[in-house]
Amino acid sequence: MQKTWYYREGSKKAELWTILHLPYTAMCLSFLIIGFGIQKPIDVTALILISIAYLLGLGVAAHALDQLKGMGTSYIKYLSQKELLTLGIVSLVITTGIGLWFIVAYNAWLLLPLMVLQSFFALSYPVATLFKGVFHNDTSFAFSFGLLPVVIGYYCNNLNLEWIVIPFGLVCFLIALIEITLSRYVRNVRKRKDSDNEFIAKPELALKILCLVSYTLAISVFII
Repeated sequence: MQKTWYYREGSKKAELWTILHLPYTAMCLSFLIIGFGIQKPIDVTALILISIAYLLGLGVAAHALDQLKGMGTSYIKYLSQKELLTLGIVSLVITTGIGLWFIVAYNAWLLLPLMVLQSFFALSYPVATLFKGVFHNDTSFAFSFGLLPVVIGYYCNNLNLEWIVIPFGLVCFLIALIEITLSRYVRNVRKRKDSDNEFIAKPELALKILCLVSYTLAISVFII
């Protein structure tokens, strides 16, 4: 039985698709866009830059490093450890460069601690043994991949933080919490030798709907 509903195998390209977890990476990017769209006008240049940084940092670097031996769940057979490490490091360097440039160019110094916080969670969450697993739980996931992108998106667009970001951040926190709860359930069922598609179909349909909800919210906040 395949490991996820978007699982592909048989080549390096297929494994790259799988380890990037694009449906969920897109969900995280949706939360970032929601943060940008809370208050208009939207700085499109800032949105593009920070989106690229998130895509490389969370989508590529964190997921590539997660596949190294001793880290998280392994989905790879064809990609080598050297390729994964190179992909992760190069993506991190580019992401950091974008973030530092943005901080200096926009005089956005509060982004520095926010970027450090986001990077810490992105790299520490996959390692279940780090700090005795304190940061490897559903709440930490929902905070770092749900609420924090909204806060960072809002700040990067407005260069300040206001109370209005809180309800939007909480909604995205809850969406991320539902997503990780369902994902863990499905993953555990798939690991059982006697697993049955009957116990996976509806939760995975809910996950797909949840992804669509996050994308729709981002588009709505962006254009309204």
